[in-house]
Amino acid sequence: MLENLKLRRSTYIFLIAWGIIAFLAASVIFKFHPLNVSFSISDRRLLQGLWRGLLLLFVYIAFTIIPTRAAITIPSFFYFGLLGSYLWQFMMVVLSGNWRGIVIDLIFVVSYIILIYCATMSSFQIINVVHKNRSVYYFSKWFKSVRRVIKAHWLSLTVVTGAYVILWSVFSLV
Repeated sequence: MLENLKLRRSTYIFLIAWGIIAFLAASVIFKFHPLNVSFSISDRRLLQGLWRGLLLLFVYIAFTIIPTRAAITIPSFFYFGLLGSYLWQFMMVVLSGNWRGIVIDLIFVVSYIILIYCATMSSFQIINVVHKNRSVYYFSKWFKSVRRVIKAHWLSLTVVTGAYVILWSVFSLV
């Protein structure tokens, strides 16, 4: 699955190290106590989750304006750091022993990882299509490439973002 990303080994190591550093920073900053999970759906949480999911996709797409794969590491740096804090949160939920909370939080973390993967793959495909397009005007090539890739992957992006939004809005930590 990761071989499709076609990044250098050093980039993988850097992003994984950054995720570990974020995990350790979260362990130093936040208290080490079990987190209780409460389940409820509210419109405000749904809108927040929708905003966060769409912002993630928009940021990855916006960084494809820079026509190199290395530009995608900039949003990945931030979102892998956030993944480190989500993993810390998951560990604290595991300490609570609430099985429903553990399962929901695990599904949330997995959906977040899949969302990052889909956004990264779509961004790389946009960059590849921009390079293959033979138009003289760069932004014209870029808009056509974005439209083409989003049109090809709209279903997977919608499902993954929808799962992230629903899971974000379903539980809150107490």
